Amino acid sequence: MARRDHPDNPYLAARQEWNERYGSYVKAASAWRIVGITGMAMAVIGFSYALYQSTQVKLVPYIVEVDKLGTAAVAGYPQQIEYADPRVVRATLGGFITSFRSITPDAVVQKQYIDRTYALLRTSDPSTEKINNWFRGNSPFEKAKSATVAIEVNNVVALSNQSYQIDWTEFERDRKGKETATRRFRGIATVTLTPPHDEEIIRLNPIGLYLRDFDWTAQL
Repeated sequence: MARRDHPDNPYLAARQEWNERYGSYVKAASAWRIVGITGMAMAVIGFSYALYQSTQVKLVPYIVEVDKLGTAAVAGYPQQIEYADPRVVRATLGGFITSFRSITPDAVVQKQYIDRTYALLRTSDPSTEKINNWFRGNSPFEKAKSATVAIEVNNVVALSNQSYQIDWTEFERDRKGKETATRRFRGIATVTLTPPHDEEIIRLNPIGLYLRDFDWTAQL
């Protein structure tokens, strides 16, 4: 009787043949499954990280300030630029005077002027009460029925780091366009800076400049 592990045993020979022929395929398939699972895991991790990064993206604006001729005066990222450059403060005050004193027959534009005026005023400051009183006795909408007023800001000079002198000229014309009066004014504005955070405020008062007090008189 032949021994069970004899090389001529047909069962052992068949098993050996199967191992040689198909065993390598089984091992390869197992290896590829591991590779596939590993690749899928890496893809999930990569996608998750990319999704996380997309939620962390922040746009950093690059600001270029130009002068009246369009030449770049200051440029850089916000943290590199001095907050509320004195030139910007002067320009903002000039814009305030234009909005406060201009009179136009276009009611929509006139309302925009008033909105821009009050964007630089705070309820608790004396300047607000003074300008409220002015508007109570000098409605620009009533004035616009018979005349218009154009403003030319002549000069804005810093008296200190909080006070500015503003000189301007007002040109009054009747509704036919004929100039009826020319007046010169001088105002003293005491200002404060509060960086804005509200989007609506940023649109009208981007540097957060507020007039704490404001007095003006006509010049002879």
